[in-house]
Amino acid sequence: MLLKFHRDIILKPLTQVMAFVEKKQTLPILANVYIKKIDDKVILVANDMEIQATLYVDGGIDGDNFTITLPGKKFQDILKAMPEEEVALDITDNKVVVKSGRTKFTLQSLPAESYPLLKVDQDCVAQFSLSQKNLRDLVGKVQYSMAANDSRIFLNGMLLEVKNNELQFVSTDAHRLSFAKFILADLVPDISVILPRKTILELFRLLEDSEDTITIKVYPNQVLFEDKGKQLITKVIDGKYPDYNRVIPVTNDKLCLINRDELLKAVQRVSVIGIDKLKTLTMELKPNLLTISCRNEEQEDSRDEIIVQYGYEHELRLNFNITYVLDVLNNSSEENLQWAFFDNQRSVLVTVPNEVDFKYVIMPLRT
Repeated sequence: MLLKFHRDIILKPLTQVMAFVEKKQTLPILANVYIKKIDDKVILVANDMEIQATLYVDGGIDGDNFTITLPGKKFQDILKAMPEEEVALDITDNKVVVKSGRTKFTLQSLPAESYPLLKVDQDCVAQFSLSQKNLRDLVGKVQYSMAANDSRIFLNGMLLEVKNNELQFVSTDAHRLSFAKFILADLVPDISVILPRKTILELFRLLEDSEDTITIKVYPNQVLFEDKGKQLITKVIDGKYPDYNRVIPVTNDKLCLINRDELLKAVQRVSVIGIDKLKTLTMELKPNLLTISCRNEEQEDSRDEIIVQYGYEHELRLNFNITYVLDVLNNSSEENLQWAFFDNQRSVLVTVPNEVDFKYVIMPLRT
């Protein structure tokens, strides 16, 4: 069977699903990508038994219908290396010949019927839709606070919750917490699930900054994200997420309005010297003046000052992990952020002035 197509028609979606190909697989076939042609549509699937991505390509491949699996990384590298844009596949039993011009590669295929496709549950408990842009903004405001390898497995993910028809995302690593919410147009029952870290990172990568609608379907043990061109199925983390409302400070009464871009540039400047192992950034607040400083193990230091809106005589001095400060500054787009302090020891609440849709809590380092 001979198929012909333009290289980029397959290469772009193949590159997107490659993140879901299991690199340390126990099943050899999980290193492969499942490819199926049905009339004018091509379907590419990859999974690691926990998360599955499906991308749909409309048209662009001439030939009969087929279903195969190919080594994902090899196939991707071959397409990148092809000297010409027109590519042909010659499929015979368990061998696939990839040709472009005078260049030819022969790949081993594994039976498509052996590929462990994930199936969604039958009972959908909730379904709602929003634009990809809104979902991407929500995830982007929260994802950086997830833990990476915490023994408390529920921290290595993000809470997806619907309460009173508001979609809420929460993540924490026990040192800082991010919260973002969005009012849904659909009438949705209250739900609560924990999505794995990998799911969130890859979902953010797949989402586009567009008004195209994406539908989210929640099942007892799975969540499905779907639009007209792609689908992501993920298992959820079994566990109870901590009561995040208990750690959001409500009594911080010393408010400081800081220009986000000015603070970001100042933090980047003082970090040039190379900070200590604790990655300590010191912030000192005086009336309308913020001083930030760093020190390294050679006892070298750096210092910078910016003008802020802080109208209190009470001076503050707190140490933070510089990564936690940079994360919120790099993942925000607002002109100003409001920092709410209580004293030199308690957690700080970062919000957007006059908005309640975003909250970031950061614990200071103990000195």
